[in-house]
Amino acid sequence: MTETVLDRISRLDTALLKASSATIALETWCEENGLGAPPVRLRVQVGQQADAPLPAIAAGIFEANEPLRYRHVTMFCGDLAVAHAGNWYSPERLTPEMTRKLDTTTVPFGRVVGPFSISRETLENIRLWNENTLPSPSASVIRNTAIVKRADGTPVSVVEETFTGALLNF
Repeated sequence: MTETVLDRISRLDTALLKASSATIALETWCEENGLGAPPVRLRVQVGQQADAPLPAIAAGIFEANEPLRYRHVTMFCGDLAVAHAGNWYSPERLTPEMTRKLDTTTVPFGRVVGPFSISRETLENIRLWNENTLPSPSASVIRNTAIVKRADGTPVSVVEETFTGALLNF
């Protein structure tokens, strides 16, 4: 039986929702589906922005006066842009070394905060495709908003991730 686009999107969505790190889930997905030569490591482009508004759905995660940093990331598998993410994080809830890495490198957030044994709580999961059309590689097919937490349950970040149709082109 041939896998349909809807089946692929459903399988991708499940993989992303089960993962504690979207980066690791994407690397596994890309490798398993032939989107890069093994072992797949995503290439990351980072942009900093001073005061991007926190998604309304995440209200109350951080204290009103708590300083937040915002990091915008585009993840690539080879030349394919597979995801775009906005990440709001509290430097006060991270170690100084973690904050330094996030401020000065392109290391993915999940890898930087991995020593915290992170988990994710999905706040919102939206499938963005039109069931009657085949998504283009640049089209957004899934958007997730989640809280990233340390093992002790303390939220350290809110992420809003959009995954592209490039993930389906195998």
